[in-house]
Amino acid sequence: MKRVEGSIILRATTKKFDAQQIPLERVVFDYETQKFKDWKRLKVEGTRHTVFYRLPKDATTLETLRSYQNELKEAGFEVLHEGYSGGTAGGESNTLDNGYGRFLDQAYENEKDYDLQQYTMPGAEDFRFTALKKAGENGAGDIYVTIFCCAVTDSWKAPEKGILPDTVLARVDMIETKALQSRMVEVKAEEMEKLINSTGRVALYGIYFDFNKDTLTKNSDTALLEIQKLMQADTKLKVLVVGHTDNVGDFELNRDLSNRRAAAVVKALVERYGLAKDRLLAFGCSSASPAAPNSNDEGRAKNRRVELVRLN
Repeated sequence: MKRVEGSIILRATTKKFDAQQIPLERVVFDYETQKFKDWKRLKVEGTRHTVFYRLPKDATTLETLRSYQNELKEAGFEVLHEGYSGGTAGGESNTLDNGYGRFLDQAYENEKDYDLQQYTMPGAEDFRFTALKKAGENGAGDIYVTIFCCAVTDSWKAPEKGILPDTVLARVDMIETKALQSRMVEVKAEEMEKLINSTGRVALYGIYFDFNKDTLTKNSDTALLEIQKLMQADTKLKVLVVGHTDNVGDFELNRDLSNRRAAAVVKALVERYGLAKDRLLAFGCSSASPAAPNSNDEGRAKNRRVELVRLN
């Protein structure tokens, strides 16, 4: 994507898979309730590119916004939202928020440049925002672009970065939406042995169940066969088969489900793979032992697992 001529990159990052929320209306803090009012937004996930720019000395916020909009419209993007401070951060003409820095704080949950976005940019009086979208083509995901630009005030200048009063700064985000690609891989018997001997446990992601049930699917056979190989290679090994869930739903219901799923794995290993029942003990712990945060799909996927824990 092009940039305004003379722009200098202050910071640039790319995340292979991340979330971004896109404001579609003004952000308002309610002084009576001391809370923010609900505001309309889109939440999208995919590859996110973020760039902070310092614009040339003679640039204005309006020129910056229009330059990006015109360029993107020619590429097939449509404008979803546009707002302007009206030249005063707290005035009624401000269509983005009703106080200093509130739009930035609420709209951008991640990838915050500490100096620029925590101090320099929120102190601006003249700032603008726009969000645009291009529908995906040939099976590709939709693409969203957001631009926030502001003119720096004397109080928050940073001469060491070339940021003087009235210098325009811009944050540009591009999100290419896509589904999360699973990186979970099946663990072979040899690796299981190494992990159990070194850490006392191994997490398995190749064991699958019907939704909200304890019924093993056919796709679990490969992982179950590797467990059989592990147990046959060490005939004295005894393991605890532990079922884990994410935190979606009631804890006790998930504990029952995780216990039934662990029991289903033990039953399959005994009845179909010929392992001795006294070498396997089923246990379900619900969401009590997460392997990752439950705040996103990737973390919840890591938490839905079966673990083998060495008992001897």
